[in-house]
Amino acid sequence: MRVLVVVGVLVLAVAGGTAWISRADGPVFIFAGGPLRSGELVELASLDWNALDHESELEMEIVGEATSRTLWFSVYQDVPYVACDLDCTDGELSRWPQQIERDDRIVLRIAGKRIEGRLVHVLHGTPEYTAARAAREQKYSGEGGVRAAAETAAHGAVVEVGEILTGRANRAEPGDRLFRVVPR
Repeated sequence: MRVLVVVGVLVLAVAGGTAWISRADGPVFIFAGGPLRSGELVELASLDWNALDHESELEMEIVGEATSRTLWFSVYQDVPYVACDLDCTDGELSRWPQQIERDDRIVLRIAGKRIEGRLVHVLHGTPEYTAARAAREQKYSGEGGVRAAAETAAHGAVVEVGEILTGRANRAEPGDRLFRVVPR
């Protein structure tokens, strides 16, 4: 009987926590949260993205899903880019890029500002992809200190395991997706 009570309490705690996080103003730690509500609403072009590139993360709401998550981002030619490095196509994992395919509207939050925008998929092999990906690699190369190196190593390990689990490691085409943020 005690085991059933403990299991019941745990189930209620997880359900309550999940409901609370899904209504939160943005993501909570590594967990997806609710829509972004706080922060001054500004235009995409009004921010100095090159200056913001020293930040490692931003928060992104996928408007059509009413969920938000914390993502690494990078900047190339004063334009922000976000990426999903895990297998985002033909894999077994459902990732946020599939949600963007249905509705590309987003809201970003960084430095206390909210920005409405859209995500545009940058195709593999294009000059823009190569240059923006190089900027991302340089930013997250681990040369920024111990924390950056540890985060980059952990991220690389997760991506490698994900590619093995989905079978992407055996395919020639990369499974990642890179997106340019544009005004809405």
